[in-house]
Amino acid sequence: MNWIIRPARWLYALFYTYVGVSWFSYRLFGTSWPEHKETPAAKALTTALTDSGIVDPLIASVCLVGGACLFFRRTAPLGIAILAPLVTGIFIFHAFLNQNLGWGAFHLGYLLVLAWCHRSAFRSLWSHGRPRGD
Repeated sequence: MNWIIRPARWLYALFYTYVGVSWFSYRLFGTSWPEHKETPAAKALTTALTDSGIVDPLIASVCLVGGACLFFRRTAPLGIAILAPLVTGIFIFHAFLNQNLGWGAFHLGYLLVLAWCHRSAFRSLWSHGRPRGD
């Protein structure tokens, strides 16, 4: 099973690392940035967030750091935790604003599968020991 999980994790890591690197390359060196079809509501939101000047570098940084963490088994749970809020936002954006449920569901489903495969690393978040008596 590990021979399936590792390449799947690397592909997900490669995608998010690429997104982060390509955004910084676009801003620093003027490389091309793809235009996507968006509904008017989605376009209004992305324009407002881009114009703020804060959200795009934050998203690119999260993609870069989370993707880089996913390359290594030891830091994969950290990468999953870093990417979880962003991927949830991507799902909500595509489901409700861009009417492209498939793309958002794919990203969220992929992350949930990775989280399930690394569930033992998250066990301490959900289980608490008994308090020690004095």
